[in-house]
Amino acid sequence: MKMNKTQQTTTRKPHYLGHRERMRKRLAARPASLSDYELIEMLLYYIFPRKNTRELAKKFMAHFGTIRNLIFSEKIDLERMEGAGKSSVTLLAVLREMFVRASLDEVRKTTVVASSSEVLDYYKNIFFNMKHEQLRIMFLNSKNLLITDEILQEGTINQTAIYPRTIIQRAFELGAAAIIMVHNHPSGDPHPSRQDIIMTRALNGVTSKLDIVLLDHLIIGKNDVFSMKEHSII
Repeated sequence: MKMNKTQQTTTRKPHYLGHRERMRKRLAARPASLSDYELIEMLLYYIFPRKNTRELAKKFMAHFGTIRNLIFSEKIDLERMEGAGKSSVTLLAVLREMFVRASLDEVRKTTVVASSSEVLDYYKNIFFNMKHEQLRIMFLNSKNLLITDEILQEGTINQTAIYPRTIIQRAFELGAAAIIMVHNHPSGDPHPSRQDIIMTRALNGVTSKLDIVLLDHLIIGKNDVFSMKEHSII
């Protein structure tokens, strides 16, 4: 029996289903053949199950330039993107947190050395595209294994805002034998300010009297990292 036009429209599969199946086959057979925007397009399938996501993926890549810039973009920048929606913002936030935790897993596996690639990768992921300063402390045990990494302060870092007593108290609570300070310079220049140096030396003077070793103070810039230990500041 011949179907009428209404029946044909009802039974016809949406055009995007065939395209998505072809994309999945390409991913399974040759993932490297997919462009960056095609990977983003596929990721968006899980947010927009009945929508062509190719144009939104192209818009993301045109705006952010790279997959990493997209994943580690500020929430407000994503929210301004037309068509992104709250679900896209949430998905990318989950991906960002997964990247950070995966890099932290590498830090936990071994004895911590401040300038090791594992430590630097972890903090580069945390600070990538961050537009404000944040000071973090790595608390280590007597074998230089990571106990925890905590945020001490957010906003402009200066010596008057850092209370050695707070750091020391937390170190005692955790049973830490050593600490590493890490903060970012959103300007991109990792070189320490006069305030950075004064604050670090003040903290070092206190910790050294209490058998807690300040192993280093790392400043993360856009393309480089400054180690106060390697430059003999502490």
